[in-house]
Amino acid sequence: MIRVIDRTNRHKFIRTLDQHFRLRHEVFVKERGWKNFECDGVYEKDQYDNDQATYLVAIDDNENVVGSFRLYPTTLPHMLSEQFPMLIEGAVPQRSDIIELTRVVICRTQRGTKTYFELFLALQEYCLEHGICGVTNLVRTHRIPIVQKAGMMIIPLGLSREIDGEMCTATLLEVSEDILSRMRTIAGIEGTVMEDQMRPARKIA
Repeated sequence: MIRVIDRTNRHKFIRTLDQHFRLRHEVFVKERGWKNFECDGVYEKDQYDNDQATYLVAIDDNENVVGSFRLYPTTLPHMLSEQFPMLIEGAVPQRSDIIELTRVVICRTQRGTKTYFELFLALQEYCLEHGICGVTNLVRTHRIPIVQKAGMMIIPLGLSREIDGEMCTATLLEVSEDILSRMRTIAGIEGTVMEDQMRPARKIA
């Protein structure tokens, strides 16, 4: 189940956000060594964790966070436009119908499970409901085939480059009803993955 948290409701989900930032610290700081983003040995945060950020958070039956990612408007200064414009051939996409995806994280016990599919199905659902047609993302290049295998359409925005010892590629994920339907079939998941109170008013095919 996926919970959507933004500036309008974050006061209701303090515990969820606490677990979210702790999970990011566990994965990005402890596992991957991102020491520059450590906050007091507990949280992992950067300058884009502000009121403009939206978090899609996977929670289990016990209300524990098992995965998440962050969405951020490309119409504002964002990670690709400020830190990695050199990875994009031409102008950095900055439009109201394109959003940036960052900080994708899944806890160790849920890797290789449906949590991955649920998060990216939620991405499609969220974008379709909010009139978003594409999602920019900096992805480790070796994961592109995995993303494609899950049913997503991914378009490179430039050549791959090495960042901190890993080859990375700036990409655009396409959003459509057809992609959502295909991803549901591949994942074996029917219907919305959103938490009940967060479900869109309209039915998504």
